[in-house]
Amino acid sequence: MNQVSATNRQAIGILLLSVLAGAIGQLTLKAAVDRMGEMSLSFQMLLGLATNPVFILAMGIYFVSAVLWLLALLKADLSFAYPFLSLTYIAVLFGGTFFFHESISWLRLVGCAVIIIGLLIIARGETNLAAEAKAVE
Repeated sequence: MNQVSATNRQAIGILLLSVLAGAIGQLTLKAAVDRMGEMSLSFQMLLGLATNPVFILAMGIYFVSAVLWLLALLKADLSFAYPFLSLTYIAVLFGGTFFFHESISWLRLVGCAVIIIGLLIIARGETNLAAEAKAVE
């Protein structure tokens, strides 16, 4: 089996955890800034964020997402891993609808479908690479 293809596929779980943590971090960040009210670039606003427990939690979740991303990059090719980050858009879209009652337009749903189709094409390409490498052996 092609070593690159095998390690790329092994990284999928870590990539998905990174995406999930990133989406949760984004939704938590939205909750934090919603609690702040009107914001302006000032020392008071920065102090308010720095002492906001929900904001601190959001930053912690982002940190976990970043660590997971780095672990995934140790195993996978960047060109394989990076498109998985687009799943964050889908998770945040549906999370925003569920938690913040945001509306989803048909065009956003079409965009989600395009993202999913693109990821399926990439995954299919990895399967083809593995099959080709096995045939050569």
